[in-house]
Amino acid sequence: MNVFISKNARAFKSVLAALLVLSLAACASAASFTAPQKLADYLYYMEYTDYTPNLTTGENVKMGFACSAVRNGNFYGRNLDLDYADVPEFVIKVAAKEGRYASIGLAAILTLKSGGVDKVSDAELLAMPNLTFDGINENGVAMNCNVAPAPDLDFATKLSTNYGKPRIHAVAVVRYVLDHAKSAAHGVELLKNMDIYGGYGSWALHWMLSDAKETYIIECIDGELIARNDTDNIMTNFYVNYAPKTAYAKHIAQAGQTVAGKVYHNFPILTPHACGVERYAILKEHYAEGAQSAEGMAKLMERVKYTQAYEADTEPFWYTEYNEGDLTIANAPMDFKAVIHYMMDTYKLHDRNIQPNNFWQTWHTSVYDLANKTLRLNIQEDYSKHYDFKLD
Repeated sequence: MNVFISKNARAFKSVLAALLVLSLAACASAASFTAPQKLADYLYYMEYTDYTPNLTTGENVKMGFACSAVRNGNFYGRNLDLDYADVPEFVIKVAAKEGRYASIGLAAILTLKSGGVDKVSDAELLAMPNLTFDGINENGVAMNCNVAPAPDLDFATKLSTNYGKPRIHAVAVVRYVLDHAKSAAHGVELLKNMDIYGGYGSWALHWMLSDAKETYIIECIDGELIARNDTDNIMTNFYVNYAPKTAYAKHIAQAGQTVAGKVYHNFPILTPHACGVERYAILKEHYAEGAQSAEGMAKLMERVKYTQAYEADTEPFWYTEYNEGDLTIANAPMDFKAVIHYMMDTYKLHDRNIQPNNFWQTWHTSVYDLANKTLRLNIQEDYSKHYDFKLD
């Protein structure tokens, strides 16, 4: 009998020990981040003392987005453009720890509806920093990702950049750099020692990376990571580093930049599905606004808020936003007519429940001050008010 009791006691102690381990693990997880604090519709704030890094983040993300980014002086502006949906965003501040720098930026769980914030699992919240779309770290290193047309490079851009090196999904690149980069140049070196793969849905990704000294446009071209710091410091949704010796590049050199019936002189080489050409031109024309102040950069980014793509009086009209299916930048404006009218009609409905055939808008406009490590944020195309955050 005593032996029987002893065995049960040992078993009971083992169960208690296991439960204690699980409890401590749960407490550690729960203590790693604060509860989402609602700031506005579709906007929450969270602070992380730690998170669960996942370099494969993005493998199950199937959406696409068309975004704009520009850096001038100390100010770095970025629009995140996605479909008109009830998906909340999170301003996340991640604390420093050994081997990781502190940072602040924007992230989202793309499958989460606004009414379901309280239902999201702790595991999803703990991993959310891996879905950081733009941010700045304590060293004044800022970075964001935009899509680029993978079909124009036969999707090879999504396969590998450095075979044999540690693999990192393109969606996780921003978080990885914010965590580890001492400078923009250091961020480039970090990425050259990784094997980047994947994209965002059927699109590839490219990145703008800045510090107080320089700005890089980073792209995966022909199995190689290409980083240039001699661009216009503007990035929308076409390749800036497109390989100049390709057949398409040679054709462009002979025929000129014909885009939706317009000719763009002194413009970067454009691949067939280039998107955001008009946005790029607007940002370049008004580039000086962005150097004056955070407010000036916000005004510049407001010029390219995405709902203008559906307004007939937008000048210039954004033909290159409509490149789905067989449409490319080589098509004449008349070829876009049916698609444009369909998107305009959808836009007029302002219905968040008709996905996936929904219109897009600018989810947020981030303005990062590289010198002061601050974030000025407008949400859901509301430029009448903004939210300020500082990375202490």
